[in-house]
Amino acid sequence: MTYSIFGQVFALGDWLALFGMISLFSGGLIMIASGSMRMRDEQLTRRLALAHAGAGAAADGRQRKAPEDSGSSAAGMGVSEPEHRQIVRMVGSLGVPADWALSFFTAARAALALGAGAIVMLYFALESQWITMAIAAGAAILGWFLPMKIVRRQLKRHAKSVGAGLPSGLELIAICVEAGLSLENGLRRVARELKGTEQALADELALTWAEITILPSRDQALANMAERVDLPSVRSVVGTLAQSMRYGSPLAQSLRNAAEEMRTEQLMALEERANRLPALMTVPVMLFIMPTIFLIVGGPAVLRLLDIFGSGN
Repeated sequence: MTYSIFGQVFALGDWLALFGMISLFSGGLIMIASGSMRMRDEQLTRRLALAHAGAGAAADGRQRKAPEDSGSSAAGMGVSEPEHRQIVRMVGSLGVPADWALSFFTAARAALALGAGAIVMLYFALESQWITMAIAAGAAILGWFLPMKIVRRQLKRHAKSVGAGLPSGLELIAICVEAGLSLENGLRRVARELKGTEQALADELALTWAEITILPSRDQALANMAERVDLPSVRSVVGTLAQSMRYGSPLAQSLRNAAEEMRTEQLMALEERANRLPALMTVPVMLFIMPTIFLIVGGPAVLRLLDIFGSGN
């Protein structure tokens, strides 16, 4: 039975099509791997050249050059910078280095697409070979785009988690500042304390602390945080903190005001969702609840009328 199915599906043209598909994906993987290695060598060459130029100039050059290199490599593979960071975060849990994260992810996408198409070709053989190959191509396309969909969903979940926990984090930073710590030390302490409860927020605060320590401007580090999270509330908080540090306003009071504004925005968002609930419940009530009520209320009367007319006849 199995050999007959294989004989029907895998004719000479089908074998050639399958071989062409495998060759295409294999060539793509080789090109991706070679491109990644070439870009890595170019980055290493640039950094070595900067290192020979002097310690101070090298530090500034690496700070400016490293984001551009990572951004260009990610853009060359059709991945935005926030998606690239999320891929590094997800693949890093598997022990893959950050330099190889994008290549590993792309290879996994290609393997998933190829595997999905091959499974459809092997186990879902239909009478029409062209329909089978079309379904296999659809499965391969789905396997290629599904990992990126998961990455974008995880990115939105990460941003939502950071935005939900940021008001509490700002209040903790304000307590640290009032206790005499600087903003950098407050970020580091809060990130360490929130490591077990707010993992996403702790990671963002730790990264912001590291950038404040390295970059020459605090405003740039805070702007990078707003760009990573990409939420209107976070951008508003970053703008408030930047103005506070620029004009010398009390930092602790600015942090508390920003936390209060974020909590107010979150409460307004919850009230907006609650106000939409009656409109969303109209269709389920009409389809599922109202017919049941009509049966309970009018059912006995209808049965009584049927009994009366039946006995009268």
